[in-house]
Amino acid sequence: MLGPPRPSADTAGEVGALRLVALALALCVLLASTAAALPLAAAPTDAADAVAPVQPVEPADNTTARLVLPAGDDRTSDFYTARLDVAGSTAAQTARIHGRYVTVELREEFAAAETDEERRRVVETTATEIDERLTELESRQETALSSYVAGDLSAGGLLRELVAVHTAARALETTVNQLYTYDRAVGTPVPPTEIARLKSRIIPLQGPVRDRVASALRTEGESARVYVVASGNGLVLSTVAEGDFSTQYVREALYRDGFDDSFSDRPITLDTFRDRMEELYPWVFGTDPPTDTVLTSEPYYLNAGVYGIAINHPQGTVSDRDLVVYYDASTDEVFYEVQRQDVSTLPTRVLANATDDGLLLTLRGTHADGPLAVEVRNATTGERVDATVTLNGDTLGTTGGDGLWTVAPRGTFVVTAETGDGNVTASVTNV
Repeated sequence: MLGPPRPSADTAGEVGALRLVALALALCVLLASTAAALPLAAAPTDAADAVAPVQPVEPADNTTARLVLPAGDDRTSDFYTARLDVAGSTAAQTARIHGRYVTVELREEFAAAETDEERRRVVETTATEIDERLTELESRQETALSSYVAGDLSAGGLLRELVAVHTAARALETTVNQLYTYDRAVGTPVPPTEIARLKSRIIPLQGPVRDRVASALRTEGESARVYVVASGNGLVLSTVAEGDFSTQYVREALYRDGFDDSFSDRPITLDTFRDRMEELYPWVFGTDPPTDTVLTSEPYYLNAGVYGIAINHPQGTVSDRDLVVYYDASTDEVFYEVQRQDVSTLPTRVLANATDDGLLLTLRGTHADGPLAVEVRNATTGERVDATVTLNGDTLGTTGGDGLWTVAPRGTFVVTAETGDGNVTASVTNV
């Protein structure tokens, strides 16, 4: 069901004031009637005992902060390499066709309507259909994540489900934008706030890593190796891929408790939003010059209490969307984030150096689920050596002349480099 329209700021203020007066009177009556029953001295509440709000944006030195799953959450993680998959591709195509059908149906019915009243009914009916379809997609994603965390669904099965949801959500986004145009043309029978809420619900259902997986599932010869981390409260998908100008690390993260899907938001100004982003991502906003764009395209996210920003920075991938952040004013938290980084610009630390059979294996990394560099050299001369690399037994490829980049998993993992002259192995524990 579409949520109720939000009161204006003036109305909300009046209602809030009346509620405070009523609450104060009620408290006076309560205190007067129960004072005799109270102990002579009540122990004060220790502020230290108060539970601090969860803020899952984790700071970092000399690079951008990132959205993480809250500490303490039980996590399930694994790698999956997506390749041509007829079943997975067909499921995504079906979802795409379904989504496009809603758009085509809206256009055809709106064009065929002969009166404004008929057009208004088309708009209202379509809004209801989109709402129901989004509910289905949200449930499908929720079920897939829960099944994966419970061990009932593989990483591959989860990603195929996420790709189908992603594909359908992208198609529905087109429909929502078209609905907004038609809605304004006939006097907004569906309040713009409601359409903004529909658009906001699409955000957690899609992302660039899912898009890369979708491409791999339908394209012969293409592959996408993805590291999946999921919990009852969110999802992180990470991959490393060759871009047009650089090797790119792409990451999308969803923190579900950060999104208030009942939209009981507290509106803020765009300046306040930007100030909040500067607090959470200080390195990005400290770069010279920082370039950012507040995402306010119609229908406006902020009408639903959701605020978005896209930023480019020196460690990005020649894009104006190196960092994309969506924030919910009612929870005061980031609930969705996308990172695109050029791996060659990232600050890394040596995680392991191992020597065997005249070979030196060096592993450099950033953080768990972050980029991992694998280099193999001749232990005596220091010259780079071409080696086949495996991580926990899975073959990643060869180092070539420039080394190899992959994603570092959580926990303990083992990397082995094999050459015709010998092998070398290193073990790392990542948190």
